[in-house]
Amino acid sequence: MAGERSLQSDEHYRSTTRRLWLGIVLGIVLVVGEIFFGVFSKSLALISDAAHNAADVLAVGLALFAVYMIRREPTERHTYGYGRVGILTALANSVGLVVIACILAYEAIRRMQNIKPVSGYAVFAVALVALFINSAIAMALFHDRHDLNIKSAFLHMVMDAIVSLGVLVAGVVIILTKWYYADPLVAMLISVFIIYAAWGIIKDATDILLESVPRHIDLTTVQGVIESIPGVEAVHHLHVWELGSGVYALSGHVEVEDQQVSECSSVMQEISEKLLDDFNIIHPTIQIECASACPMTPHPERQENNNADAHPHAHPHTRGSGHRA
Repeated sequence: MAGERSLQSDEHYRSTTRRLWLGIVLGIVLVVGEIFFGVFSKSLALISDAAHNAADVLAVGLALFAVYMIRREPTERHTYGYGRVGILTALANSVGLVVIACILAYEAIRRMQNIKPVSGYAVFAVALVALFINSAIAMALFHDRHDLNIKSAFLHMVMDAIVSLGVLVAGVVIILTKWYYADPLVAMLISVFIIYAAWGIIKDATDILLESVPRHIDLTTVQGVIESIPGVEAVHHLHVWELGSGVYALSGHVEVEDQQVSECSSVMQEISEKLLDDFNIIHPTIQIECASACPMTPHPERQENNNADAHPHAHPHTRGSGHRA
């Protein structure tokens, strides 16, 4: 089974890198073409789309770099490996998109103040080719969109396809009506859409870097699953975070009955299996404690003393804490 998973992983790696390389090559061809025809037709929409596509080529290149880095084995210093390289590239890609969008919006406002005629036919033709290329690249990356690193590149290409559609519409409007304001107006709308789409990735990447509990994992549910295992009395100091895109880790203190350490092996094994099966948590770190001696849980034999010294506010690291110690 391990060998089969390794072969599947290798094939997935090769397939992903091929699609990313395809996106880079097609993206470069598209950028060169849009710059040439944008300058020729004096279209700000085409030039802004070329700038956007150039940023996306860089984004796909960074995603490819992250895929290569993630494959590297852990070292004595980087014991978890390089999974967060993909998160950093996703964050860098998205911040770069916001910067470019702001520049495009500024240029669109300037163009509206000094409108110039553009070639609607050139805008339409190039936008049609761009729509086809960007859609093809987006479809190539669609299969791996669950990975935040690939997702950022995928969203880049989806946005490019939508942007190209907008530029195409601007070309049609100019051809039919000679209303040249359609060109900078589309560039402005593109900028707003870019910022909106990039913000979601920035938020997700920031959550991972801050080691927040993943949005789809409920800490109370995780605690309940662990405490339902026979032999487990209680759980506290529980933390769940994401090491890299789709790779989750957990640490926690588990209270068991007073027994020999060797007798806890089956409990530890069952906890690890449940966490992997139910939450895909592959890096659990569990500290076993004796329930009768643990100060975190008020057991009957010391309940009276605890009630005398009770404080109305819980300790910041009592059970259910959602932040990593």
